[in-house]
Parts: sequence; C-alpha cells; structure tokens
Amino acid sequence: MTRNGLTSNEIEAANRAEVSVILIRGNNYRVYRPEADVSGEDLVIRKPHGELLLVQMKGRPMVHWSLYGGHKMWMLFPDPAGDIPGRPWFLIKHDELFDWFKKHHGAAPGWAQRADAHLAEWSERRLTDGLRGFLRPFMLTPPSRPTKGKF
Repeated sequence: MTRNGLTSNEIEAANRAEVSVILIRGNNYRVYRPEADVSGEDLVIRKPHGELLLVQMKGRPMVHWSLYGGHKMWMLFPDPAGDIPGRPWFLIKHDELFDWFKKHHGAAPGWAQRADAHLAEWSERRLTDGLRGFLRPFMLTPPSRPTKGKF
C-alpha cells in the first residue's frame, strides 16, 4: 500500500529522518538505530544527562500492552494531522499513554474484549482535544531556525 506515492517502509524512513532532526537539534538527544528491530526497539535515544530510552516509533498515537506494556518502552509519534515538515512529535512512556487510553476508552467493546486476553490496544487517527492536552508536556522541542552558515 502506498500513500503519497511512498511505501510504508519509505514513510517510516522519512519519519525517522524527520524526528531525528527534532531529537538531535531541538532536544540535544543522541539517536541510535539498533541493527535489528527486536522487542519493538526502533530507536535508542540518549538524553543529555545520559539516560537511555528504548523507543518504538509510530505514525500516530498507539498502545499495545502485549507488545510494549511493562517493558519500559517509550512511544514516539507525530500529530497525524500535522503539516510535514513541522508537525509536533511526542515522546512518552508507553505505560503512561496506555493508562490514559484505558481511562478514556477502557469501556469500549473492542478494548474490553481484548483486555481480558491481555491484548488491549488502541490507536488514534487524530489528536482529540483531550489527548492533545494530555500530550502537551510530552511534546518535543522543535529545532530553532538555523542561522546562515551555522549548524
């Protein structure tokens, strides 16, 4: 399947490049890409003070307990409706986002049925006002505009 003429692999590569600039230039993080996607680790991010984060990158807000829950995994995703480039990106602990979705959607039939089998998952195609408000503290700082001749 393609979107805007790009395959899903090309979209993922473009997303990784887009957010890497934000992580490195806007937040002073180091970004490492594991040789293999094992246990959901798309990226390993090193914060300025040295903490390492295991990160799963998605194209929209998404949680999945059996894949990422309880594993100290972080979720990295853009505002799906944002303009490319320039859309906001968010970095949040999976379990914290999971708890928010559970609180707001846990009574939905699809969630309840899957939760009984420890397979609860949820994703959003757009940021609702409530979700946007919740995610605000987890928005990554965009890079400042470069000055001519400076990196």
